[in-house]
Amino acid sequence: MAVMGAQGKKLDITYGDNVILKLINEEGELLDNAIMDDETATLFITLLNQGVVLSEEINRKYKKDGIRLHKIQDVGTCFADDCRVSIAILPADEKRTASILIGIHKENTHNALIVKPKRASFISFTVLKMLMENATMELE
Repeated sequence: MAVMGAQGKKLDITYGDNVILKLINEEGELLDNAIMDDETATLFITLLNQGVVLSEEINRKYKKDGIRLHKIQDVGTCFADDCRVSIAILPADEKRTASILIGIHKENTHNALIVKPKRASFISFTVLKMLMENATMELE
């Protein structure tokens, strides 16, 4: 399953023994990947959901009251096999709504995907569905 983000990048999500996030550029080349066990993937879902709720709140406050967030707001980080996966919120302004940044950080490389809250929610749901399907298969 793949989700398109800003700047032509996409996040390909697969599940084998682990949840695998592959960040792919507009030419189809792999920029980075993160391999998460089930517990880490569950934390990723939680952080992503929190980011969705916070970004929607930021958007509501901006549209209704003109209150503007000026800096990137960190939501949290989970640690995958050989990298960190971070979630942050990019601020809203006159040209755009608040967006979610999903960053994959290895020693000296940092790559990110920027998505709107609805897409981030879809990513969260997709990973949860993969985890639930795997848990059901293990019970049988």
